[in-house]
Amino acid sequence: MEKLAINAQKNRRFGNNLLYYDTYIKSTIHLRKLFSILILTFILTSCHNEKKLNGTWISSYKFSNNDSIKEYVVGDFSFNQLITFDNGTFNIKKFKYDSYENEQIEKFELKGNSFIIAGNKDFNSEIIDPLTKDSFVLKNFNQNRVYKRLVDSLKNKSTGLKLTGKKYVRKFRKWTDTIQFINDSVYVSNSWKFGDSDHFMWERINHNGFDILFTENYAPFVLKKQIKNKIYVSVFGNKKEDYILKEIE
Repeated sequence: MEKLAINAQKNRRFGNNLLYYDTYIKSTIHLRKLFSILILTFILTSCHNEKKLNGTWISSYKFSNNDSIKEYVVGDFSFNQLITFDNGTFNIKKFKYDSYENEQIEKFELKGNSFIIAGNKDFNSEIIDPLTKDSFVLKNFNQNRVYKRLVDSLKNKSTGLKLTGKKYVRKFRKWTDTIQFINDSVYVSNSWKFGDSDHFMWERINHNGFDILFTENYAPFVLKKQIKNKIYVSVFGNKKEDYILKEIE
């Protein structure tokens, strides 16, 4: 009886054009399956990208959409950040002399390429695009912030490395600078001035085995090892660059 009732309903709706009805049903089922596949793909891609973010990343440079130079520029406003992602949680450390809140730990999720902090609405989210194995760009309106992945080979291999009270020659690209760390927060430069002052702020951060030097005027330095009077460091612009801090009297 139930089957007869269904057939009667089909006849009332579609008349004798049962072929059209069967096509309609098959198309509907196909669209539903396709929609489900798209949703599943979206979810799996987001989860996969969250896994790709796991690890520690360092700030490289920032730029706006209409900037002609999309690279780190020496002497620009400092961009000192360190971010660790761990299965849906992020920990960001910022240069404490640049930011009131210098550390933030939050849960997040990726919806497509939208980076959403837990509790925030989608329209407040930032966009991660692109995300590769060794870099990502975080976009917010017209601002773009580039981060580079830190690999284990960059972890500090030396013990007892101290900066306070010491003076170093710092070579970076075409610039040579002599700096002296006069205490645990201020260094003096013989090449740079801010107004009439040659005093600048610095901070050293140890995180997950990485030894990071934040300073004003320069990109973050990754301190890798010390051999005698030389400290070997890496800096990230568009690519990794290696330099040496040489201690002098």
